[in-house]
Amino acid sequence: METRLAFGWEIHAYCLMSNHYHLLIHTPLGNLGRAMRHLNGVYTQRFNRSVGTDGPLFRGRYKAILVDADNYLLQVSRYIHRNPFESHLPQRMHDPFWTSYPRYIKKNIKCEWLTTSHLLEMMGMRNTRSLYRSYVEEAMDDETTRFYSRGRLSPVLGDKSFITKIEKLIEKQTISPEVAEVKQLRKVPSINKIQRVCAEYFQLPLKELRSNRQGTFNLARTLALYLCRIVGRYRLQEIADQFSSISYSGVAKAVGRLKIKIKTDRNISKHLMQIRKTLEG
Repeated sequence: METRLAFGWEIHAYCLMSNHYHLLIHTPLGNLGRAMRHLNGVYTQRFNRSVGTDGPLFRGRYKAILVDADNYLLQVSRYIHRNPFESHLPQRMHDPFWTSYPRYIKKNIKCEWLTTSHLLEMMGMRNTRSLYRSYVEEAMDDETTRFYSRGRLSPVLGDKSFITKIEKLIEKQTISPEVAEVKQLRKVPSINKIQRVCAEYFQLPLKELRSNRQGTFNLARTLALYLCRIVGRYRLQEIADQFSSISYSGVAKAVGRLKIKIKTDRNISKHLMQIRKTLEG
């Protein structure tokens, strides 16, 4: 309620789970980042005060997904409302403390800070609550299930024309700062492609680039690790899994050391520039 009033949010759906939560919101003022910091910060403070603890409560930054409202808003609301059911907690699905679903299907359970009219209007002109209930209690559609089951969630849920439109906005640098994740939509090379390009550039067998010889500095391998992290933005563990004899902390250290070398070694900068041109070509 406080966040909605302070930042002008429209809240269309919510779901509280044991270790995470989902929100379906519209941010007319383009202030998602500030509002989320406020929401998570205030909640953390109050939770810590109530149980006598201290320190951060949430691990990492929130994950934001830009939704093509015309084609996917209903599907996302169904995914959110079915979260307890899919997690084998069906009783929570019908409890307004845990999800906004009961407020959609029962007229007498109202909430002044929840906007239900938009989604209900998408169901038609009559019997909207009954139709929405039938819609949500159907099995999840395959497309939405596949989207949310990916290890690396796309920052955009939409059809090809919507994604193309967003890509053009990225190129023109007209994307609002509130959807920072969308900037990651640019096409990134796979870890395998980065490895292949680096190996070909240095005329090395791919196996040698992926392997690690103790006590030797393998520039091709180190550049590949760096590019996977900086250009591909892959997680440290994802990168480590594709290179032999290295842990996620080893990847972090290698990338950090190369960042320092780049500042003083022009040859490394030239190599990086040439390899990036090939990757982006």
